[in-house]
Amino acid sequence: MPYYIGDVIKDYKKLVMRTPEEFGKTGVDVKIKTGVETIEPDQRSVHLSDGSILPYDILVMATGADAVRLDIPGADLEGVFVLRDLTQALRIKSYVTEKSCRKAVIVGAGYIGLEMCEAFRSLGIETQVIDILPRPALRWDQELAKRMSEELDRNQVAFLPGTKPLAIEKGKDFALKLITDKGDLDADIILMGLGTKRNTRLAESMGITMGESGAISVDFFQRTSREEVYAVGDCCEVFHRVAGKWVYQPLGDIANKQGRTAGINIGGGAAQFAGIVGAQSFKLFNLEVAATGLTEEEAEKYGFQPVSTLIWGLPVGRPMARGEKLGLKLVADKPTGRLLGAQAVGEKGAVARINSLSVALWSGLTLEEIGYLDLAYAPTFGGAWDAIHIAAQGLMRKLA
Repeated sequence: MPYYIGDVIKDYKKLVMRTPEEFGKTGVDVKIKTGVETIEPDQRSVHLSDGSILPYDILVMATGADAVRLDIPGADLEGVFVLRDLTQALRIKSYVTEKSCRKAVIVGAGYIGLEMCEAFRSLGIETQVIDILPRPALRWDQELAKRMSEELDRNQVAFLPGTKPLAIEKGKDFALKLITDKGDLDADIILMGLGTKRNTRLAESMGITMGESGAISVDFFQRTSREEVYAVGDCCEVFHRVAGKWVYQPLGDIANKQGRTAGINIGGGAAQFAGIVGAQSFKLFNLEVAATGLTEEEAEKYGFQPVSTLIWGLPVGRPMARGEKLGLKLVADKPTGRLLGAQAVGEKGAVARINSLSVALWSGLTLEEIGYLDLAYAPTFGGAWDAIHIAAQGLMRKLA
């Protein structure tokens, strides 16, 4: 959606995977602009906002998650937005165009906030991003986050860490004014990029069990604590293969896999979704940013003894290098040498390395095994000893 707002994707219809009409051709009746008021599990019926009642044999909870909004004065003023779905993206795009926005403030330096920095800048809008935390994308190592901060600065985005929003008011020279504990910020548009909160209201009203994270508890078949009810997507938990725990990780690719698993099972199959390793990525101007597995803090939380290393290597073979750098961090369990997590940032090659290391995490490989992995070699893509090999062999020396 940030790429639609930033005019990289010109037609919003490319973001619509399937229309109600297309669903109808396959025998699926989609009721849009219709909410669910209540669910009666004993009667197995769903009561809709239009007054109709739908009986069911099997129910799928796919209620997703809602964008977090700041609970501060003025958060409901015109020009203050969140970005969670296509409808909100259309509203933002329309507002930016109609109001000829000159200045934007983004609250929150997570994935959406950072991607929207690029979207606003590509439209020529002066952009500031604030966060109460000390650096952008807190999941990444401090050195890697520093590289992200440099990329923001290089693209004329002002990052204000350790800044707490207090209120929003109507402005004078600009439409809005964001009041913070570090001073006031003018803006024509304010975007809240503060993450999501799971939407479990209906499931809780049915007495369905919630997991430790507060999301709906499911099994590997996507079944809930009620045998006739499945749950998929951002409203439910997923099994983390590295942590060995059920966690909450609301990402679109995970939701797709959970939905397919539930659909196969409802249709009479016996599919299981084996879980995730936590792979994720985003683009920040000219940087690829990616991570997988656990951070050191998470590893300690789950009972491991983490050790780590961070290297700055080349994304290509040395003869092909043109000044690009690739930062790669590995986290491993000291007693076993098992890889626990990885993070990467660079102009190129970061996502490719993280994808390879995600497979290593899925398979439970050790640093010794990763240090000699057979990876496709060509100087245009990496050295004979890839950054993965170098980082793994370097971290092995900390196991002794």
